[in-house]
Amino acid sequence: MNHGIFITGTDTGVGKTLVAAALALHLKKRGRSVGVMKPIETGCSAGKEAWSDAARLRSIVESEEPLGAVCPYSFELPVAPLTAAQLSDQSINPDTIKKIYRLLSSRYECMVVEGVGGVHVPITKRDNVMDLVKQLRLAVVIVGRSGLGGINHALLTIEALRRKKIPMIALVLNRTEPVRSGLARAQERSTVEVLRKQAGVPVLGPLPYESGMPGRFRPTVARLTRSSAVKKLAMLLQKSARRSP
Repeated sequence: MNHGIFITGTDTGVGKTLVAAALALHLKKRGRSVGVMKPIETGCSAGKEAWSDAARLRSIVESEEPLGAVCPYSFELPVAPLTAAQLSDQSINPDTIKKIYRLLSSRYECMVVEGVGGVHVPITKRDNVMDLVKQLRLAVVIVGRSGLGGINHALLTIEALRRKKIPMIALVLNRTEPVRSGLARAQERSTVEVLRKQAGVPVLGPLPYESGMPGRFRPTVARLTRSSAVKKLAMLLQKSARRSP
């Protein structure tokens, strides 16, 4: 299975890194050689690179690739990539990302690539995240919230990807907040039921809410690799790979 997948989100903070890491680790445990990449990351504090999303992905699969290859563009300010680059007197070159991706993908059976923010987030004056996905020629897994607001964000993301003719593997719903009340359970149930009818792609989850993140990242990811949602996602990815030319 020589294939790659791009993990995007309906928003920031929805669990992209968690899903990307769980999928990558699950594939590795099944005997696949797996490469990871987070081409652009913002909000990376100087001296705390080990806590970045890219470093977590690299660590979870025990990658020996340099962090600069896993994440070619890292910025300290927690703002949109275009703004972060401009304020740092830098620019993001999608061709550089593409070249590094091709180099890494030649070494692994499968590449798991995590995006930054949502699909419309600008990375250059002309390109957004969707444009990067098109250039990398990858199918997408969308990660979204399972609670209130999840329907609108997910359907808008799916519509945008369809308009760009970007293939989608699945929508993974994640609990970003604990579901403690009857009202919260009803809201989640509504979100899941509506999306399963209207999304037009497989809807997986919801993944359980995890408290204490990011301090408990590794054990949380290890647990998720055994979840039905991640197992199903890996199966869908393998089917997609078999259909690809």
